Amino acid sequence: MKNKPHFLNAFLFLVALFSSINFSAFSQHIAIVELFTSEGCSSCPPADDLLNKISKEAEVNKSNVWVLAFHVDYWNKLGWKDPYSKFQFTTRQENYSRVLAEKQVYTPQAVINGNASCVGSKESTVRSLIKDGLNTSADTKVEIKKDSVSNDTLYISYVLSKSGQNYSLRFALTEDGLSSKVAAGENEGKTLHHENVVRVFTSVDSPDEKGVYKIPLKGIKLSERIKLTVFLQHKQTMKIIGAQRIRFY
Repeated sequence: MKNKPHFLNAFLFLVALFSSINFSAFSQHIAIVELFTSEGCSSCPPADDLLNKISKEAEVNKSNVWVLAFHVDYWNKLGWKDPYSKFQFTTRQENYSRVLAEKQVYTPQAVINGNASCVGSKESTVRSLIKDGLNTSADTKVEIKKDSVSNDTLYISYVLSKSGQNYSLRFALTEDGLSSKVAAGENEGKTLHHENVVRVFTSVDSPDEKGVYKIPLKGIKLSERIKLTVFLQHKQTMKIIGAQRIRFY
């Protein structure tokens, strides 16, 4: 009976302690690696292979390292048109050149979390920047889930812990297991294999904290080869402050 007051005091202390914890606090460690590449560039296949290896390692280790391979179109004029290239991706790389320390556009270029970049084939530097990204906590929570697919349109619902006019919510639909036999240009005669190729890239400017977004599939069939990476990015600094990735099968 004499121990009851001590037990009661300890119980009350624990109640006060847990009541003071902010369970809504959130932190996540992510590294979004955007590789700007091209089938027309002879320096790009080593970078493609490196990022494919890093991506596979991350999946095995359950690390949030998510690679997005953007195929730019400015190499197309040299004899080989990259079937995965888009002017939209070239524009995205040019936008990065305005805010990153590297003020030039080149391939292969790796951009990590929107605020650091390097030559995409330099393994030690790429891994160092990824490590830096993972060591920095992203305090914005991005939750996504597939709602439905109808008439070649994918409906994705999202919930954000932060929103506002300074941000854009990016949706990158990627495909694995792609290959091309290059018939001209610097890689003529080579068969190139690709993973994490961005097939659809679209955005919501100034997103609300929750919503449903429509992604045009454009003939892409959802399968185990398709992944969706959604990330919140500051419009001016281009820094990525939160992300999530889902598979469909």
